[in-house]
Amino acid sequence: MHRFFIAPQDIDGHQALLDENESRHALQVMRLKAGQEVVLFDGQGRSYQAMLEGTQGRRVQALLLQVLEDTPAAAIDIHLVQGLPKGDKLDTIIQKAVELGVHSLYPLQCKRSVAQLKASLLDKKMQRWDAIVRDACKQSGRNRLLHVQPVRDVTQVLQFMQAAPGIVLYEKEKQAGYRELLHRLIPGCINRELYIMVGPEGGWDDSEIDELTAAGVLTASLGRGILRTETAAVVAAALALYEAGELG
Repeated sequence: MHRFFIAPQDIDGHQALLDENESRHALQVMRLKAGQEVVLFDGQGRSYQAMLEGTQGRRVQALLLQVLEDTPAAAIDIHLVQGLPKGDKLDTIIQKAVELGVHSLYPLQCKRSVAQLKASLLDKKMQRWDAIVRDACKQSGRNRLLHVQPVRDVTQVLQFMQAAPGIVLYEKEKQAGYRELLHRLIPGCINRELYIMVGPEGGWDDSEIDELTAAGVLTASLGRGILRTETAAVVAAALALYEAGELG
C-alpha cells in the first residue's frame, strides 16, 4: 500500500489534508483516485490506514480509518554530525540514516571540507534533504522523520550539544576503539542521546579535534582500515543503534 506523509497539524479528527507536494505525488505520479486506500504517517511515530476522498484545491483530502502503528521513541537518540562531503554523498548518508533510525543529522562545515556550501544554496539544499527524508521513510516503513539541522561549524555544534556525550571518529586515534567506547557509553545514554561525529573527505583539522576533545568529546577509531566518510557514517550509526538494542 502506498505511503504518504501527513503533517500532524493537517489532521482534524478523522479528516486529513495532504500538503501540495504529497498531493501531487499521489495524483500525478501514482495516479491514485478517490476511494483508494493508502497509509499516512505523521513523522512522530504514528501511521494510519486512510481512504482518499477527493481534493480541496491542490490538496488531497483523506479519511482516517484506523491507527496502524504508534511507534515508541527509540531507546537512544543518535545525532549524526557529518562533515560536509562533496557531491551528493550527503544525500545518501541522510537516506541510510533514516533507514537505520537515526534521530537527527547535523551537516558540519569543516575546515577541510572539499565541499563549501554557499549560503545562497542552503534553502534549496534543506528542501532537498527534507524530501529525501520523507522518501526514505516511505520506502523503509519508518514513521518518525529524521531531523536535518541547519549547517553548523564545530563551535556551533558544541554549543548546541550542551555537554551531551559525544564520540568523534578520528583516523589518528591509535588506542581508543569505537566498540569499547560504545560499551562504556551506551548504558548511560538509554532514553537520552549520543552525538557521533564523522569528518569529511579531507579529514579533521587538528584545531577541530582540539576543540572537540577540550569540550569532552571522545576520540575513537573504527579499526585499521580507513573508511570513506559515507561508509563510516553508516557503520558508526548502525553499531551504536545495535548496541542500544534498536537493531538486530
